Amino acid sequence: MNRRTVCLGLSSLLLTAGLGLAATVSGAPHAPPVPLMQFGNHLTLDRLGFNLLTTNRQSLTALVNNPLRTESFAPKAALRGSVFAGALRGHLPAPRGSAATTKPLKDRSGKPVEPGALHKALLDPAAREVMKDLVECALGSHQSVSWTPGAQAWGPTAEESAEVSRARQLTWRGVGAGLCPAWAAGAPDARCQELVSACLLTRNNAMGRIEDISIRGGAIATSPAELQRYPEREGAFFGNLLDPAALNPTAEKLSVGQTRPTVDVIYSKAFVCSPPDARALRAFGCDQGTWVNWMSSRLCAVPDPKGGSHHQGCVAEYVGACGARDEQLPPQVSQHVCAPEDPRQHTYPSCTAGGRAWAHPVTVFLPSAPRTGSARGCLPQPLPDARSRLLSPVVDPMPIRTRPEELRQGGGAPIAPRSPVTPADAARVRKGPQAPAR
Repeated sequence: MNRRTVCLGLSSLLLTAGLGLAATVSGAPHAPPVPLMQFGNHLTLDRLGFNLLTTNRQSLTALVNNPLRTESFAPKAALRGSVFAGALRGHLPAPRGSAATTKPLKDRSGKPVEPGALHKALLDPAAREVMKDLVECALGSHQSVSWTPGAQAWGPTAEESAEVSRARQLTWRGVGAGLCPAWAAGAPDARCQELVSACLLTRNNAMGRIEDISIRGGAIATSPAELQRYPEREGAFFGNLLDPAALNPTAEKLSVGQTRPTVDVIYSKAFVCSPPDARALRAFGCDQGTWVNWMSSRLCAVPDPKGGSHHQGCVAEYVGACGARDEQLPPQVSQHVCAPEDPRQHTYPSCTAGGRAWAHPVTVFLPSAPRTGSARGCLPQPLPDARSRLLSPVVDPMPIRTRPEELRQGGGAPIAPRSPVTPADAARVRKGPQAPAR
């Protein structure tokens, strides 16, 4: 189905949630709001749930015990758990010459972490994909991390090959989120790990499709335009997938060519809950005249219809309703997982799962749903400027859809599906307006 030819009326419910997010580290004063966080999520289970960076005990131990900066990813980096004194009490890098405490670094099994473990981890294409998202979640727009491949096989994409040919290294940059900029100076504390973990969990997409989402919270700035474009709450994500103790040893990745094992739980501290104001799981396709499944790639914040705690393709464990249970939810679904929400921001100060409270849940907001008339016909929808759409194509994340209450309201006659843009149209738009003939 195509966004230009289908209009969907929602039938059952898409679950949503709230967030209480603070992008400061332990002991730090409240930081000013970080820039808007609008992402194109895409990480599949085979990426976020099976890579040599966050699903390998050696590299994960090294990752959370060292600064998130280029030196940590050098081929022979001595990863000894450096923590710069005072670095995590603020957002500024450690000053030159500042003392650092070091300790021998061992993984959960007691095995010493090998020098260059993080460099070796990034030989895995899945690890590099996660690394890109991790840096974007953690670091500010003025910060970056670089990695030089070396002579070992690393399976680059065409884009990566071009970058290495040009710059002799790959560089990942923060995009303004800055949930843990102090990580560039020293190891992240638990609060920092929770913030970045929640951000990574929101980027998990069951089908690997790129869909625009908005992440909000107390430390994240929002604009009226963003609030208008992304009004639909999806789910509250929280936990800590950066804790080596939370990694299921059975799910560990040990080599690039290894096949992902089938396990129910990869990270025991990754959770998601749904709020009571559910929206839709099924929708009416105007061009098909029947009810169809929709948003099949954004289902991690809803109960598994088969009764399990994990949707296929999702890393986070579904733990119930963030607040009161909606009548649409099965009676066995837990409720009041989170503390009462902020009535203004629709965010939660904390959520409880896995036997403890988590103080940094984050919420995903989705684009608004188009409307239909009383006969389930597609009402006119505003289209983006044709020239900008053709010159800057984007991935169409899902079919047009509409809320169930709008199906009941009526008003407006159905319209025919939009015609696709022809090659002649495209050529004309690219040329721009033509002067009239004389």
